[in-house]
Amino acid sequence: MSAKHKIKALLKKIINIFAPEYECISCGREIIEGTSFMLCENCKNSIEWLNGTVCKKCGDKILKGNEICDFCKEKEFAFNSNLSCCYYCDASASIIKGLKYSSRKYYAKYIAQIMALANNAFKDVDIITFVPITDKRRRGRGYNQSEEIANNLAKLVNIKAINLLVKTFDKKNQAKLSQDQRMKNLIGSFELAENATELIKDKNILIVDDVFTTGATLNECAKVIRNAKPNKITTITFAKTKFEGQMF
Repeated sequence: MSAKHKIKALLKKIINIFAPEYECISCGREIIEGTSFMLCENCKNSIEWLNGTVCKKCGDKILKGNEICDFCKEKEFAFNSNLSCCYYCDASASIIKGLKYSSRKYYAKYIAQIMALANNAFKDVDIITFVPITDKRRRGRGYNQSEEIANNLAKLVNIKAINLLVKTFDKKNQAKLSQDQRMKNLIGSFELAENATELIKDKNILIVDDVFTTGATLNECAKVIRNAKPNKITTITFAKTKFEGQMF
């Protein structure tokens, strides 16, 4: 490891040790110790939480009486269903960016606490796993944010967390790609971890990630896991992008 990377890694460790835990994880405003999820009331109220009637496939809000949103009517995912806690907005995006890009690793435990409220998501789940990142990205960031969320969540819901997947390489940035382009861009970038096949067969698997944008990443992970013949695959994310054109 170069001197530059050593210094960067040391700074990340210091931040994670001494980071103030009595500030809102979204806006940074000072809050009282013990505030739920470490979110101030303003940020908590500004986040659009995904509850009530949601799409059985992607977890987006839909009109009462419907089962599937317009986006999913002609989509087939390799996972059975997704559940997301909230929409991706300024407040929720700030939490995710803090976790991923500002070395706020401890944010993962509060995200996991929010996820753990979705009791139905963990019914009959045998194994919790997560979307992997490449070794290169892990070295740069110091950790995998989805793995941190999954490990904290596993403790809260008393289900074992196991690394079932490996990301072999990164392709072009997904941010400006369409859903079809995202799907094609990810093909071949994930594979099963060593000894994962025998763990997966006939089991109910829950995949954890931070954000559901088009579902491309989770779908590719689920496709790889499908090869090991699980009973069921569900996914859960903290935030979800609102699909354009959805009517509520």
